[in-house]
Amino acid sequence: MVIKVEDIPPEGLEVEFKQEKRWWKQEEKRQFLNVDLARPVVAKISLSVMREKIHVTGKIETVLQLFCARCLEPFFFPLKVEMDFILFPRSLAPQHEAVRLKKEDMEIEFFDGVEINIDQIVAEQIFLHVPMKPICKPDCKGLCPVCGKNLNKETCNCERPRFSPFYEALKHLKKKAS
Repeated sequence: MVIKVEDIPPEGLEVEFKQEKRWWKQEEKRQFLNVDLARPVVAKISLSVMREKIHVTGKIETVLQLFCARCLEPFFFPLKVEMDFILFPRSLAPQHEAVRLKKEDMEIEFFDGVEINIDQIVAEQIFLHVPMKPICKPDCKGLCPVCGKNLNKETCNCERPRFSPFYEALKHLKKKAS
């Protein structure tokens, strides 16, 4: 869904956005990610013109299917996002290569100055709110590092190493110091 800036009235524009699962998969960039929609995306977005800038507020709701970073099992992740940011035309973007960002700069995005792509905004907000390390439940036991069994479903009798194998290369230094 694309909205032209010239079509936004002075009092603002309310946009309702609802997309099914196939919307998510039709974008090639999203197909390689381990994030899938379990329910349709529903969003209510308000657009207000402030001179050449656009103030964007709204809510997005959906349920994602993610894979647990500990046990690798799929699980459902309810997502409720509230957004509030400003769209600046790219012509107003800083021209410096290295720019030090302030806290308020994190609430700014850029657009071409003519059209606003609602699909892109919604997808971007979903990605920004997916946890970096999704965990199916706080007490997830994960996989056994020796045999690979899911410890949430079964137990194993593997002997756990007492040290981290990452420090094996440093073991000889301890012997020299003694």
